[in-house]
Amino acid sequence: MKKISEIAKSIELLHENSEIEKKNLLESIEFMWLNAEVQKKKKEFQIPNGSSDENILRIRQLLASAWFEDFKN
Repeated sequence: MKKISEIAKSIELLHENSEIEKKNLLESIEFMWLNAEVQKKKKEFQIPNGSSDENILRIRQLLASAWFEDFKN
């Protein structure tokens, strides 16, 4: 019986954490979208000169943003 209650608590915690992560992801996507609108208005697009980890993170963010827009439609 104790194992079942531990599993239930674990599932509840996972659900809470996933809700927080989903909220954070949506906020990040909204900020990226706003940033993309600003970049679109600029004549020259600036490629970040950061580390490869930063560039990989940015690519993931852009992919998430594109996926979100496709999902909305």
